[in-house]
This record gives sequence, structure tokens and C-alpha cells, in this order.
Amino acid sequence: MTFRGCSPMRQVAHWKQVTDAVHRAGGVIFAQLWHTGSASHPDFFDGRPPLAPSAVNPGLLAPTSAGRKPTVEPRAMSAYDLRRTVADYAAAARNAMAAGFDGVQLQAGFNYLISQFLNPRTNLRTDHYGGTIENRARFLSEIIEAVGEFVDLRRVGVKAGPAWSETGEFISGVEALADSEYVLGRLNDYELSHLLLMGMMVAPTGGPLEKLAGGGMFRHFRKVYEGTIMANVGFDQDRGNSILSDGLADLVAYGQPFIANPDLPARIASHAPLAEPKKNLFYGPDAAGYTDYPLLEA
Repeated sequence: MTFRGCSPMRQVAHWKQVTDAVHRAGGVIFAQLWHTGSASHPDFFDGRPPLAPSAVNPGLLAPTSAGRKPTVEPRAMSAYDLRRTVADYAAAARNAMAAGFDGVQLQAGFNYLISQFLNPRTNLRTDHYGGTIENRARFLSEIIEAVGEFVDLRRVGVKAGPAWSETGEFISGVEALADSEYVLGRLNDYELSHLLLMGMMVAPTGGPLEKLAGGGMFRHFRKVYEGTIMANVGFDQDRGNSILSDGLADLVAYGQPFIANPDLPARIASHAPLAEPKKNLFYGPDAAGYTDYPLLEA
């Protein structure tokens, strides 16, 4: 769903067809709401720089319709921009529920806008949204509370944690673990649906997050977050079963395997081989590499 409240009613109507199909098949579907912030590119804004907490180029590659392009220096968000963006999240959540989604998940991880506020290298603000982790986490809290005006928070999840791409300005510093402990602990103040916790995307050998390698991420934050934890990143069937049996997570999310295997649950149930995703087609401008993978019986 795009921002500005999901391009209101037209997208709501189209997504309703999708959610209806999921429900007819006995499934549950959440909409993930995210804002790319400085990870975006002027190509999407008629040449204007994207918005971000501060005017800091994150040093990433932004997927565009013409391929990946280097990010640029964004425009620091004004107080008005902040209020409007929080309201956009609330509107998007309201529209998602109108479209028949069972809930929403707020993307507060990876290298997108909320994470840019949490990251002290991309958030250089001197107002009450910058500086201490309590201030840097304020934007996320305001979004949760605004979304909660329209959606029962028991149908709202948050994707967050210390796992970054370890590129550009998203390099874990000595503050990373303590910052994440604060953010995920603060989520206990809300009766949320779940926390989607990503495992490390890059081996943290010798770094400040070395103890979080493998199952360490889930073992550590199981003691911090008191609600339902959904584990993500690098799971196959055996590892998924293992982390559940060890009590380190309550659910397992499969991302990339689902792209290449539209019948992933059936394949897992029958212990069938999994197709490999075509990573060079990720974030492409069309259906290639997303909806053209065959079913197992095909």
C-alpha cells in the first residue's frame, strides 16, 4: 500500500479483492506500513529530495524504475512534516482495515524512516526527536498511538530490532544493543499483536552485536519483550522448528522463501524442495521475480 493514506479508495477497493481471496482460503493477512525516508530517491518526487530526520545521506542504493541509484542528501523534516507523516501512518492503517486486512505491521527496522530516527548517525536533530534514545524513539511511539486511534492495538505489530544492513550510515555502534533494548522494552507499554524480530543479516563477528549471532538475537530479546515474538531472517523448516521448540519465538516469518515458493506452506508440510529466489530481481519495477514462480505441481 502506498503512502498518503494508500491513495485512498481506489487502492482500498483493489486490496479488498486480495484480502477477500485470502480469507476465502482460510488465511490471515496484515498490511506492513512503511516509509522509505532517505532510503528513497528524487526520481519518485519529481526531482525533489526525500524527507528524513536530518539532512544525512544514508549512503545506500535506492531501487528505482531505472535500476538502483545512489541515495542523496535528504531534506530534514520540519515539525509540520512530522505531524503529517504520523497522520499518514494513521490514515494508511485505517484504510488497510477498510480494505479487509486483519491488522497492520509498522516497519520500524532495516534502513527505513522510523529506523532512521532511531539511528544516531542519521538522526542529528536537536529537538525532542533527537539526541537521547528516548527522544529518537518518540516518532515510533507517536505513530503507534496515532494508529491505535483507528485500529485495536491487538491487531498492530511492529517490526524492529538491532539488525541492520551494516552498510552506509547503518553501521551498528556501541549504542546499538542498549538502544534496541530500550525500544523493544518500550513496546511492552502497548498491548500489541506481535514483535517481528529480525536475526542478524550480516555476521557480527568482532562487532558490538557479536553475542546476537545465530539464535542469540532471539535468546536475548526474549527476556526484553514480553509479548508474541515472530522470528525472521535465514530460517528454513528445521531452524524454524528448532527456535519454536526452544521457546525463543512464537512464530516464524518466511520472507524470501515465500517469494520463490508461492505454495511454501504446502512444500514445508510435504518436505518438498524449495525454489531459490532470483535476488537480482528484488525490488524490480514489474512482476518478474515476484509473481511468476511456478507452483510445485506445475
